[in-house]
Amino acid sequence: MTIRPPRRTFLVAVTLLALALRLVWNLVVHPPSEHLYSDMAGYFERSTALLDAPLRKDPSAAFFPYGTHVLLALVRAVFGRENHAAPAVLYALLGASLVPLVSLLVERIGRGRMAPRIAALVACFYYPWISLGGYFLSELPFTVCVTAAALFSVRLADTGRARDAYLFGAAVALGATFRPQILLSLPLLFLVWLARRRALPRIRPAHLARALVPVVLVLAVSAARFHHHVDRVGLISANGPLNYAFGRCHAVDIEARTRGYYASFGPPPMGYLAYRDKKYPDAFVRLDPAFGVRLTVQGTMWNDGPFYALARKCVATTGLLRQARYALGHVVLLWGYNIVWPDSGTDDYRRPMRRAIDLHNVLLLPPMLVAFAASVRRHLARHALLSAHLVALVLMAMVYFGDVRYRVPYDGIVIALAFDGYARVLGWVRSILSRRARV
Repeated sequence: MTIRPPRRTFLVAVTLLALALRLVWNLVVHPPSEHLYSDMAGYFERSTALLDAPLRKDPSAAFFPYGTHVLLALVRAVFGRENHAAPAVLYALLGASLVPLVSLLVERIGRGRMAPRIAALVACFYYPWISLGGYFLSELPFTVCVTAAALFSVRLADTGRARDAYLFGAAVALGATFRPQILLSLPLLFLVWLARRRALPRIRPAHLARALVPVVLVLAVSAARFHHHVDRVGLISANGPLNYAFGRCHAVDIEARTRGYYASFGPPPMGYLAYRDKKYPDAFVRLDPAFGVRLTVQGTMWNDGPFYALARKCVATTGLLRQARYALGHVVLLWGYNIVWPDSGTDDYRRPMRRAIDLHNVLLLPPMLVAFAASVRRHLARHALLSAHLVALVLMAMVYFGDVRYRVPYDGIVIALAFDGYARVLGWVRSILSRRARV
């Protein structure tokens, strides 16, 4: 008697292949411990400070979201503070987990048996994810959380199980500790549910309440932590006002000064626009600073007042039309005119990242837009659940600023919608050819 192999054999094999590739990348080709500068050094240093004095009050510790440095601190506490291989292996495991997450997501919304397998291979070899896994940054764990949240939301729509509601909420809650922007997806998903309740009969108000339980718990702990460090009300991090000022003022660098304190910050996409302006000064997508490329505020980076005041001044100076152009340009920056940092700063890695971005824009973006447009149909409510995350991403970019690096964590959703888009285009072509053949 022939024994049929397990259904998931192929998926397990590709996941193990993805893990092997990432272990080689993180331990041999591109060890994260050899790239401890800028943001990566900051996360690692904050993990060290947390290990040294867990309850120490430090306002600068609340500037960035805390998920990444807490994750690094936990791994180092278990496997040794100087064991840099352990967090590198953890990042490899996180990267490999994207293979089953993406494959199962495609299986839920796609058509045909081959699509989930091909999607697993795409996730396995997806260079932006492999590359970012070689840095101690927030992007990779956030990618896992976003993709898991998308999968559990669709699975909840299919099954109506309470467990999936809790898992969805847990994915959102954990994701918020790495990048709070995921919280913007919640009201949009709620609006989708309100508008498509008949097409989503298995999702009940009780499921929404269950999903909020882990979110509320994490936000409560986060707010207490924020108040402990900064002595004011907040949720997860204090860098939102600074990013808002960048989006409204279009500066390359903003510095904060006060007695005995100095710090500056400059987002890479604004630098890319400044460089591009030299070649295309009249392009629609350009820097177009409100006052100048370098601005100064009096205060510290974690004080929100000076940055909101600067942003209001920039809005009053530029007017709504220029601000609208800013916002549209930020959306374009999610897909073009910049290269994912930190690879953008290294000759050896800039070229492969550039090629990966180009392939994404040619092979994934067009079919994704097809599926995104189709999600407005009432019977495609599950597609609308996925599209809500992308709408949240676009809104975030319009308010703050865009960056390919900020979009990459959502690429699992892009891949899933792209496969559905290809299936739809193929179905339309077959339908047209069939009608012509009958004539």
